[in-house]
Order: sequence, then structure tokens, then C-alpha cells
Amino acid sequence: MSVDEKQFERVRSPLLREAFKLWNSKRGNRRMAKRADFDPLEMPRLLSSIILIDVENDGARLRIRLVGTKIVDMYGSDYTGKYLDEIDFGDVRNKVLKEYHLPISEKRPVFSDHDFRKLNDYHHTIERAIFPLSDDDNTVNKLIAFLDFERVQEP
Repeated sequence: MSVDEKQFERVRSPLLREAFKLWNSKRGNRRMAKRADFDPLEMPRLLSSIILIDVENDGARLRIRLVGTKIVDMYGSDYTGKYLDEIDFGDVRNKVLKEYHLPISEKRPVFSDHDFRKLNDYHHTIERAIFPLSDDDNTVNKLIAFLDFERVQEP
């Protein structure tokens, strides 16, 4: 493990646990699932919390293909079509970029937590799961990520 990732056993979010179960079932005996394995109709509860990313040039660039409505609402912007390295992640920029590159280099899921302050000043924690996808079970050509936001009670 590297960066500030955490073990799957420490994932609190039922949504992320469901996402892992789905990815794991889709990959079967393979190392990674394929994008074609996923049918949106099989995962209605997960769709608003999804980010689908195209991996370009062996991971040199990560282009966001799709962003779920809950994520757009929380961040106040739709990042569809943008490259991950073009997004202002503030002081957690390097951490976030490393976490999205880790499933590419290690060909395995990555789980993590972040703190987030929404424009309305509410604090949230973000629990994130990032899964590698591969058409040939060797080269990661897409990432599928899920984010779950939890509002933190202010003292």
C-alpha cells in the first residue's frame, strides 16, 4: 500500500462495498473487469456516484468520460471531458492524482478518504474507491471510481 490508501476491510460506505462486490463479480477469474462487463441497468444505485475515466498513453493522461449527478452536485461542476490534471484539487492535488494512477500501475483497486469543504461551508468526508478496467487483462485502459460523501457535524 502507498499514498494514504486504506484496506477494503476499513471501507465504511455500503455504496463502495457494493461497487467492490460488483467489480469483483464482473472480473471473475481475471485480474480486472472490462468496461463492457458493466451494464448501467445492473447498478442504478451506483450511477449518481460514478466517475468513468479513459486512461490515455499508458496512464500519462486521464480523461474523464462520465461524472455522476451526485458528484457534479457536490463539486458544483461537471468535469466530463476534462483531464484529471486540469482540475483544481487544492492542497490535496498530488494525493488525488497519485491515487488515480495507483490502480493503473498496480492493476488493483484503491480505497481512500478525503476531507472536503463544500462552498456552503459544510464539511464532508469523501470515501473513494477506484477500480482498474482492462480489455486484455494486462493494460489498464479505463478506471471506474465511486465517491461517497458524508456530511460531518460541526462542533
